[in-house]
Amino acid sequence: MKRISFLFFLLSLSLFSCKKRNKAFWETDWKAPLIHDSLTLENLLPDSVLVVNSGNYEINVNRSVFEFKLSDFVELPDTTINHKFNMSVNLTVPPGTSFVNNNKEHVIEMPDGIQLKKIKVKKGGVELKVFNPIGTKTNFEIQLPGVTLNGQTLVKYFTASAGSVASPSVSSGFVDLSGYELDLTGQNGTSFNRIQSVLKVTSDAAGPTVSVYTTDTILFQFKMENISLDYARGYFGNKLVSDSISANIQVLNNFTTGLLDVDALNMNLTIENGLKMNGKFKLNALKNINYSGNSVSLSHPNIGVWNNINAATGSNGNITPSNLMWNFTPLNSNLEQYIENHGATNRIDFQLQLNPWGNVSGGWDEIYDEFPLRVKLQGVFPLNIGMSDLIFQDTFDLKLVNDSEKTHVKSGQLWINATNAFPFEGKIDLIMLDANNQLIDVVSGTSPIESGAMGIQQNGIYQKKSEVFFPVSATLASNIGNVKHCVVKLKLNSYNASGQNVKVSIPEKAFFKFKLGANLTLENKL
Repeated sequence: MKRISFLFFLLSLSLFSCKKRNKAFWETDWKAPLIHDSLTLENLLPDSVLVVNSGNYEINVNRSVFEFKLSDFVELPDTTINHKFNMSVNLTVPPGTSFVNNNKEHVIEMPDGIQLKKIKVKKGGVELKVFNPIGTKTNFEIQLPGVTLNGQTLVKYFTASAGSVASPSVSSGFVDLSGYELDLTGQNGTSFNRIQSVLKVTSDAAGPTVSVYTTDTILFQFKMENISLDYARGYFGNKLVSDSISANIQVLNNFTTGLLDVDALNMNLTIENGLKMNGKFKLNALKNINYSGNSVSLSHPNIGVWNNINAATGSNGNITPSNLMWNFTPLNSNLEQYIENHGATNRIDFQLQLNPWGNVSGGWDEIYDEFPLRVKLQGVFPLNIGMSDLIFQDTFDLKLVNDSEKTHVKSGQLWINATNAFPFEGKIDLIMLDANNQLIDVVSGTSPIESGAMGIQQNGIYQKKSEVFFPVSATLASNIGNVKHCVVKLKLNSYNASGQNVKVSIPEKAFFKFKLGANLTLENKL
């Protein structure tokens, strides 16, 4: 929105008479520039999609429409594991005696039938705590077999002060697991979702002899929270994902009615699978909806049909994704009609199923975080465009101060001076609205903005200067103080010198520059 304020200052004149005072009326002429601006394709489109071919613009699209990463399939839940140990017999423990050496296996509960055998942590950590109910200072050695960094098993040492069954002493620490690998196959190496821990306890060498009873519970606790993964191996289930993704191309909301004619187009939709597992993908619908509510659904033989996706290949992070590509052309789809609908709202409905044939890899599916499954849109679209009464409109705020009892607009005109280097002609209407967007008046330009193709070449590009006037009617003049919004409505056509509507290319560095101003006659009262 561009906010433009007109401020008319009251010109004061005091006339005094000893016998009689009369109202004074006089008129003044004002000429005021209000705004100037410049429009290029770079204002409307990201620089990354604009390319130049033989001196004319093309749109080169190469982007991910959506992607599924490791975190979309596997999330390690926040997990608290308690490793408890109770003596089988009562013992008398001399100083410096090791009296606990216990290995346990713990199950990590995973949803959706996921069976993890190996993971690598990208971010997150584990909080470790030991609880000592023994009446002497005690040394704990904590091992997590299968949790390794550069081949070294995670081992931590704690010393806890003397405690009791009613009030055990606690010692704790935190380990950053970034970069650690976790083997989750358990003690026999053939299972899944299992983590091991080893608890070793030794009494203080400088402490007293103590008694340890079967009622004493020696506890080691580890809590994993906010773990994100770089890598996972196992079986990730065969869940079905159904989703819809909407994207809004805001600039297309400015196009209302009229016809847009484009050249033959060629577009690829590619499913790039960096996951080392098979899948199936179905594109249920791809449609857009324009400003007028008209929708066009893209048609193609593969839309609404399940397509198999092969697993990626490679190992140790050297992954080669598989590719499933659909080519859209005017011969096998309604791609031109889809584009020509100039719909700002675009929606994709799809389904994705992992491992549709079950655990055929024997638990050797692999997902690397840096190799997702991507759905990519690729295409080069020459900007060879025909426009037939295509309406482009935009709204900006407009504040006009007008006082019928003092200084007010009596007549006049608005004007636009423009330099157009686009090969399109445009007829302009200004639609004046009040604060509630109710119509006050429509002001039509006395002539169109002429096409740059009808002008002369300057600095390597054809450009045409135009001057357009918008008469201020009596209706608008009397209500001009109520104007709060102005809709600029531009009817675009791509005419050639013979007045025929043709397709035209948009030259590199095309621009549209303009100045908007007003010539107004004010009536002043005093």
